[in-house]
Formats: sequence, C-alpha cells, structure tokens
Amino acid sequence: MVENENYKNILECKIITLGEVGVGKTSIIRRFVDGEFKKDEISTLGIQFSWKNLELDGNRKIKLSLIDTSGQEKYRSLPPTYFKKVDVVLFVFAVDNSSSFEGVQYWIDTFNENNNGKNVKKMYLIGNKNDLGKEIEQKSIDDFADKYGLTYMETSAKTKNQINELFTIIGEDIYEEIEKKSIMRVGTQKNKIVSKSKIGTNKSNSRKCC
Repeated sequence: MVENENYKNILECKIITLGEVGVGKTSIIRRFVDGEFKKDEISTLGIQFSWKNLELDGNRKIKLSLIDTSGQEKYRSLPPTYFKKVDVVLFVFAVDNSSSFEGVQYWIDTFNENNNGKNVKKMYLIGNKNDLGKEIEQKSIDDFADKYGLTYMETSAKTKNQINELFTIIGEDIYEEIEKKSIMRVGTQKNKIVSKSKIGTNKSNSRKCC
C-alpha cells in the first residue's frame, strides 16, 4: 500500500489487540482496514501488523498502526514485547462467550505486569460479536470496565456494527489526550515565567534604602 502524500508526517497511534482465541480480534482489524469479513478467519499465529490512515472532523489526520496478537497459549509470550510501545490497548471478548470475558482478566494482569504506563493513552474493553446472543450481564461488563478504567464498546465484525465508529472514537480520544497535555505544558511554562517574575520582584523590594 502506498501512503497518500496528504498523510505524510501526521500523528501516528499504535494500537494492540489482546484477548482469547476466537473472539474476533483479527476480524475487527480486517473489517476496519480492508472492509472484509471472513466467516472462517484463520487464528493469528504470533503477531501481525497492519495500518490505516483516518481523517477526522476538522481536517485532522491520524495513522492507526494495528498490532494483532494471538490468543493461543503458545504465543502468549510475544505480546509483552510490544506493550511499552503502544498508545492504545483493546481488550477484546465475545459477548456470546462468557469464558472469553473471564479471560480478559488474564490479559489485563499480563499487560499491567509488563507495561510501564508511560506511552499508553487509552484502554478499551470491546465486546465483539454483538450480532449473536449475549451471555454476559451488562452490569458485570460495566462493573469490570469501571474497575479498570476502560471505555466499553460493543462491535460486530460480521455486520460491521460500530467498527468504524470504534476507531474514529480512538482517533478523537488520542487527539483529546494530546491537546490536554499540550495545555498542561503551556500552563506549566506560564507558571515558571510567573515564578521567575515574582523572584525578580521580591529581590528588588528587599533592597535596603541607602
């Protein structure tokens, strides 16, 4: 894929998907990047990479770099290598499979044990396959998301429900986080300037008259 000239030197966001086998991590990415859905999607072996440019309102552009991980036990040692390099984490489960929801705990624990938290800006809990029957009570999902400070969204890679919306929200959230940090930096710089100004004033006021 050739990168569009309009997207050179733009903001880049690195996203990693974590979750049990068969929850649809690969299908979510494929649906978003290629607009395709394969009923018999082959499980990811190891790590796979893809990316897509996204244009948001206000002529803001962002490059989403997607890291798709395997949920198979023999590959579970691979994802931690990338934990410190990502901006966004998607913890994915299937809403029709309660054991996949329970498995999210493992991925959160593993992530927390192997990440220094410096780069991660946002974390999301994704309930995929919402075109199927729901096995998990919504309250359990909401309580879990609140406990770990996760933004919860439901998707369906099969019907494309909320797929584009998910990544648009991610892009908007990343821009918001960057703008917050920018405002904080400006505020800190202003405080430093004011502080220096006060020091100078105090020095002049403390001079003794001759």
